[in-house]
Amino acid sequence: MTMDFKNTTPVKKVRQWLHETAKKQEQQPVYSRQKSTAVRTCAFCGETFEGRYCPQCGTDNERTALTFRNALQNVLDVWGLGNRPMWRTIKELFWRPGYMMRDYLRGRQMAYFPPVKMLFLLAMFLLLEANLLGISITPDVNLEMGEGAREDTPAMVLQAQKDIMALGHSFVDWVFSHPAQMTIIECLVIIFLIARFFRNSPGFGSITRTESFFVQIYYECQVFCVMILAMPLYALASSKGQANIANLVSAVTPVTILIYICDFRQLFRFSLWQTVWRVAKLYLALYALILILALLIGIGIGFFLMSVANQ
Repeated sequence: MTMDFKNTTPVKKVRQWLHETAKKQEQQPVYSRQKSTAVRTCAFCGETFEGRYCPQCGTDNERTALTFRNALQNVLDVWGLGNRPMWRTIKELFWRPGYMMRDYLRGRQMAYFPPVKMLFLLAMFLLLEANLLGISITPDVNLEMGEGAREDTPAMVLQAQKDIMALGHSFVDWVFSHPAQMTIIECLVIIFLIARFFRNSPGFGSITRTESFFVQIYYECQVFCVMILAMPLYALASSKGQANIANLVSAVTPVTILIYICDFRQLFRFSLWQTVWRVAKLYLALYALILILALLIGIGIGFFLMSVANQ
């Protein structure tokens, strides 16, 4: 005798709870304030108007005396946190990420923190936290060449190998020391894949490359948040002097893949398995591009060394 689990009470309650949660996530939160009907005279230009902001010069006339809140907001403005609260955007990125991205792309930009600015701030916090916890920013990469070289290897070839390795070290150091810039470069590649694999979706329609860019930037902000939260645990679990950002990225990769699936499931409204399949194709295409690029670089280095040896 088999039991129909779908008809049991606990399963029904779970399914009902998931359905109600999805409905709440899809609803657009209201962040606008009630319109003021007070008649005011602008303190800056003398215009008489109804409301809060002067239609002539845009001055906020609701504030009168300067308070500690004004001073705090001025300090936060230096870091880009004075307007459009960053914490509210982060909360929605983990509560209703795909729906929030949809709202942003459909014109509700003023409700959320600017994505590119948010990316750079989170990258700054990430590097600061890594320095405080003693986590190496650059990975331990062994790029030494020439140790096993033959005795008859020309000196010019050995010097060229050392120059290439020095350039490789400098490149790796730059990549891991500038996560925000590298993320933007990565986004410029992935946006073509998102526009290709998630076109004509039932929830968003055809997404442009520009819209894909902002979607990917918000996703990378989620990844940075996960890394910031996981970094203290990673530092405790790692051996002293062995922790670095590259290993942390590898450790959180399964979580970031789940974030991708959740984001795109809500944004594009494909079925769960269709979303998983499209995300898998996106990753396969991305790794294929990386492999092709690595092969081209390797071939270029080989031809360069051969030309040096023939001189």
